[in-house]
Amino acid sequence: MSCPMIRPLTEFDYDQTYTFCAQASALNLYFLGNLEALGVQSDICEFWGSFDDAGDLSGVLMRYMDGWNIADGSGCDYSGFGNVVDNHPAGAARLQDNPRFIDSFQPYLKHYHATADISEQLCWLDPADLDPTCKPWPVRGATQADFDDLCRFYGDAEDMTRSPRGVQRPLQDTRVFVIEIENQIVSSVLTNAETRTHAMIGGVYTPPQHRGNGYARTAMVALCQSLITDVLQPVLYYQNPRAGHIYRSLGFKNLGVWRSVRLKNTPNV
Repeated sequence: MSCPMIRPLTEFDYDQTYTFCAQASALNLYFLGNLEALGVQSDICEFWGSFDDAGDLSGVLMRYMDGWNIADGSGCDYSGFGNVVDNHPAGAARLQDNPRFIDSFQPYLKHYHATADISEQLCWLDPADLDPTCKPWPVRGATQADFDDLCRFYGDAEDMTRSPRGVQRPLQDTRVFVIEIENQIVSSVLTNAETRTHAMIGGVYTPPQHRGNGYARTAMVALCQSLITDVLQPVLYYQNPRAGHIYRSLGFKNLGVWRSVRLKNTPNV
């Protein structure tokens, strides 16, 4: 029995990689978004492929900074991918653990163990189901001029905390919507990734002192309407029941489970 071949992907593999990941577009939205925005090779994002004897992809592994994600197919070489993660100089702090053909990719990591394992609800919005009812708060699309304010806003945003680079990416490549009251950002939403057909919503945050006013719903309506206008289907995942109530009331429907893992290096391995 032959073994799959693992190798780094190059721009020559772009079409095959995109087609493979598009087979499960909602689950692999980050793959598709990074491929479209960054290509197959960049300083912050890399891809590896598992190939069968015929030269067809059986799996794709992606690194985005110190985060990892796997898109698998039948015959994927999980052990080979695990070896790539274990030995990469960038390290591994995060794993989007959503393979389709096994329960979890974690057993194939020898140098890392999970410190947090979070299962969230993955949802999508049919444009026809959007309920645009919201309060008329002043909402607008953010620009590069908002970078410093957004860095401060997301610099201490609980689970939504972002580095300056994590703020710059959606400002530059996707979209951010904010609500300002008296020249202060009180709520923000954004898209983490956008592809030719889908957009992954994230960064939905309102500081505790500003909650209960309907800011998040108004910002979400504006973002979803912008995506629908551009013929992109909104997708998101959540854990907070209060957030889930807002999303369902907007028209989002359950699609499955999204699993996010925090990783730490395993000593003496």
